[in-house]
Amino acid sequence: MRFKLLAWNALLLVVFFPWLASAQDFKKWEAKISEYKEWLDLVRLDGNHFWTRLDSNQRPHRLYVGEGFHKAEYHIKEKFVEIFSHYLAGHPEKYMLIDIFDAASGSPVGEFGWGGFRLYPNSAP
Repeated sequence: MRFKLLAWNALLLVVFFPWLASAQDFKKWEAKISEYKEWLDLVRLDGNHFWTRLDSNQRPHRLYVGEGFHKAEYHIKEKFVEIFSHYLAGHPEKYMLIDIFDAASGSPVGEFGWGGFRLYPNSAP
């Protein structure tokens, strides 16, 4: 009888332990996504104007970028879009597909997807 009780306890521990561990990870992910949101709001509202709006009606999402994005160096643009992708996915290790458009003209500027970050040639305003 005691063996059966130990076996059931061991089975329950094996089944539910991964779930308990992932609950702790969820809090870490949630904190990281909150950091991303704060930073994205900052680069939207300060003098940089990296982005102006997001159109979530389309798939992939359409991100409209501003003057600050066009003036930034390539690696900063790439990091910005990568963080935006993590934020949209709601997970710091997953990505969301994004099409990038110029806010002033509405023309496509680039994309972030399965092939990574890519700017289209001659897409600068």
